[in-house]
Amino acid sequence: MKSKVIFLFLVLLSWIISFSSCEKKNFDEMPPETRSGKNTFGCLIDGDLFVGGCCAPWMTDVLDAGYRKESNRLFIIAYGKMNGSPAGMISIGVNSPQQKSTQKISLAYYFPPTGSCFNFTAWNDGLCTITRLDTINKIASGRFEFVGRCSDEDFNVTDSTTTTQITQGRFDVKFIIYNN
Repeated sequence: MKSKVIFLFLVLLSWIISFSSCEKKNFDEMPPETRSGKNTFGCLIDGDLFVGGCCAPWMTDVLDAGYRKESNRLFIIAYGKMNGSPAGMISIGVNSPQQKSTQKISLAYYFPPTGSCFNFTAWNDGLCTITRLDTINKIASGRFEFVGRCSDEDFNVTDSTTTTQITQGRFDVKFIIYNN
């Protein structure tokens, strides 16, 4: 029993330390457009500011990025706030990303926290401009935009007339390299 108490105390202590050392984010303004791996993410969702870096489910990263070497695919996932409240999650994926190029987004989606649509999906649509793709320092930066269409949990469009506009998106993230 004593070992369980000590274990729980250590878990609680590490949790407190990790949150007290976190940098405060400003969720009231778009993050600056940088290219140095500052782990920032922001966009407008139907004109409202969404800033990534908050409000993920327990044990989930608020900002996650990866590059799959074998399939040559970059993906970024961000949980964030909009108008002071948790605003769901945005994910973008780009096949064969190339620095200093504008490409179609292979798959992007926005999971709103509430609403009549499970998510808003864009398949092979939308644009992503990669301003930095550095596989040595593991940094990806760029801009993006897409129109998501009302979709189900399998990303199948259920209502093409109900959409959400994701505009003025920007990211500057450190990523993990996967070999598969």
